[in-house]
Amino acid sequence: MNAPVVAIALHDGYFSAATGAGRSNQALITAVAHALTPGVHLVLLPVGLHPTSPEYAPTAHRDILNRLADVPHQVTTLDNGTAGQQRFGDLTAFEHLDHHAAEVINPLMRRHPQGLLIAIDQPFAGLGPLLAAPPGWRLLYLPRSSADHHADPKRAAWEQHGLDSWSALGAAFGAISTHMRTLLTGKGVPAEQIIDVPGGLTAADHIPLTAAPPLPDQAEGGFLLSMGRAQPYKGFEDLLDALGHLADTGVRLPHLMLAAVTDGPTTTYQQHLRRRGSTLGLSATLWTRFDPGLPGLLHHPALRAVVVPSRSEPLGRIPLEAFAAGAGPVVATTAGGLAETVIDGITGYSAAPGDPHSLARAVGRALTAPAAEVARLRQAGEQLVAGRNYTSCITGVLAALSPWATGAAAAQP
Repeated sequence: MNAPVVAIALHDGYFSAATGAGRSNQALITAVAHALTPGVHLVLLPVGLHPTSPEYAPTAHRDILNRLADVPHQVTTLDNGTAGQQRFGDLTAFEHLDHHAAEVINPLMRRHPQGLLIAIDQPFAGLGPLLAAPPGWRLLYLPRSSADHHADPKRAAWEQHGLDSWSALGAAFGAISTHMRTLLTGKGVPAEQIIDVPGGLTAADHIPLTAAPPLPDQAEGGFLLSMGRAQPYKGFEDLLDALGHLADTGVRLPHLMLAAVTDGPTTTYQQHLRRRGSTLGLSATLWTRFDPGLPGLLHHPALRAVVVPSRSEPLGRIPLEAFAAGAGPVVATTAGGLAETVIDGITGYSAAPGDPHSLARAVGRALTAPAAEVARLRQAGEQLVAGRNYTSCITGVLAALSPWATGAAAAQP
């Protein structure tokens, strides 16, 4: 009953992993689970998704269950008021979720006088004001994005109140990139309460080519790959316009595989992307539905370049996945955390966010780069991601916040 606890509250990564945040959460859970010393209880607190939800992903769910097969743990699902249909939702869903999370977590803290709570991402920003943490508990709020990235003023005000409350509780804040560290300090979070939790990969994150969906015939001779959530801030319109500019200058373009995806039916934004590509006369295939095998295309021999055209990006996981797969060259904007991984002329080619002409120049450089330069970029990318071992990172975070969780306390002289 009095055993110490590490509790992880998350919205994606247990019943689904259809976002970069979800895949990062799976990596975090895996790293935590295998770093804990015997006798420490692991408690997972995922937002519940019903099997009837279009967002429920049985493959991702089985994956995390397999990762935890040999790890004793407890799962308590959290309710965000969407009847198990949405993992994220709107501000109303966030508020509902945080109240239910507090109803679960506060008694857990009373039963176990020592513990660590890791609450991940925006939906839990409002949890801080509702917690009654005893002295033996450490708190870590790990935002993977902010309301600022979604240009949502109402959510931003709610988020700011939550950050202030987490800070007043003495919580630590995880910064997944220098960009996110700067954002947190700009919102009044004391620098001494921020710890670096840079995004990275684990050995379990490898997705092979055999898991990837089949390519259309047009792509077999070479293709560009761009993928992410079907949201305007991902910059997919800028990519289409950039390719249109290149085509107008006589550049022969490979086929574009554009995975601008959601979990449900085709959206208005996706229809807009399809029309835009057709109007520009581009050879392109638009995937609209998330497929967990998509990162497997990073291993395809016909891949000519990976493009991440985001207008806003807290971290950017796709370049890391590309580097780990030996794919490239990688083209990305300098938005947010992307500037820390895709370094112009070193690990890839950079462009200004929201600037199709700048993006066109970067893509053009990638398509005309000599083989020796591409090999050099790939090697530098592989070295970068190798230095971001997520298991080591999370083990270090646990040791810093709660040495008892990893046995680090016993190892100290």
